[in-house]
Amino acid sequence: MSTKKTQFNNGKTYHGSYLVHKGNLKGATDTDYFYFFCPKCPEQYVMRILEYDIHEYKENNPYNDQVKIKAKNGFTLVFKLYCENCKHIDFTKISNMGLQGMSYDKFMKHKIE
Repeated sequence: MSTKKTQFNNGKTYHGSYLVHKGNLKGATDTDYFYFFCPKCPEQYVMRILEYDIHEYKENNPYNDQVKIKAKNGFTLVFKLYCENCKHIDFTKISNMGLQGMSYDKFMKHKIE
């Protein structure tokens, strides 16, 4: 087993397409695992996560001064997603430094408007 770290996305630039913006990338849990559904194919196949990387890391979470329970640090993870059904490749990020503390309805209005 190699411990050599390769460059994420072979060093190429990456950004999620319009297909994953504004609430279009959906997902669900099965037990405690989260799965992303393909935003392109009508069958909404479960996408494979091909690779991940730490997109951003901060020792101190910028939201800690606004909340009661403090996060240990700040992070953004990026995932390269692939649909075996329609061959769509895309990217998404998960972060504890982005929008937080609002209802789903308010979030959707904020993101879409």
